[in-house]
Amino acid sequence: MPLKKLWAEYFTRDIPAHVVEYLTQQRGLSPEIIRHHQLGWNRFRITIPVFARNGSLAFLKLARLPDDNPELPKFSCWPSGNSAELYGWEHLGKVKPDLLVICEGELDRLVLESCGIPAVTGTAGAGVFLQKWADALSSIPNIYVCLDRDEAGRKGAEHISGMIPHAKIVGLPEEVGHGGDITDFFVRLGKSVDDFRKLLDQAQPIPEEGRQTLSQKQTTAKSGHKQRAIYSSDPRIQFIKQNVALEEIAKNYINELRPSGSTLVGRCPFHADTQPSRVLSAGVRDF
Repeated sequence: MPLKKLWAEYFTRDIPAHVVEYLTQQRGLSPEIIRHHQLGWNRFRITIPVFARNGSLAFLKLARLPDDNPELPKFSCWPSGNSAELYGWEHLGKVKPDLLVICEGELDRLVLESCGIPAVTGTAGAGVFLQKWADALSSIPNIYVCLDRDEAGRKGAEHISGMIPHAKIVGLPEEVGHGGDITDFFVRLGKSVDDFRKLLDQAQPIPEEGRQTLSQKQTTAKSGHKQRAIYSSDPRIQFIKQNVALEEIAKNYINELRPSGSTLVGRCPFHADTQPSRVLSAGVRDF
């Protein structure tokens, strides 16, 4: 049953003052952007409606407040089972921007929008960016990729740039710290739009030799995977299972994910878990 847009609008009616304060003061969003993108509150989580390319409501991304139970995932989706969508399809309408930033995370995207910088993001983490999204974005002349300052962000930026040859990678400064993101740049460090545009001016595409190396690595990785049956006709699910490391997705939802022998373990997001009980067998893409 398709979701109704009215569901997204319903949660915007009575956003508590402390939630608005969090979004504006700690997340750097303007009140106009909060209203325009219909951020709301379902009495437990911040609701962020994510729309498909045809304008229908795909799902709601749910974000917890920083003072909420830290054992709960920072983000989740409703209905469950939905996660991979491009957040920002409205920029691919009849009038496209000349410049667009691909970032990591819905709230980072809205920080840029609050600064007047058009942006999009995938909704399933740095490791998931579908080819059809890249194909749709490739007509925009100036594409920049600015993901979090960590290994997953670096690999994700290279992956996206490999699909969009003219895309340039933006490096966040060292002062944002390991894992620092666009919100840290603007809010914690107090940087300005002009400061960010200087980063755009310094951005560079992947050198051709680096692009060839990346292509070789991707080919080798694909050929080296044990191919398992994929019981789905959805091409998005097929792509994700074949090309994305399980742990890249899982770490967005499982707290304290860490190695344990040949597996990864963490606290299960589906129940109150005092001891890590969720086990991922990353090598065979199972859990």
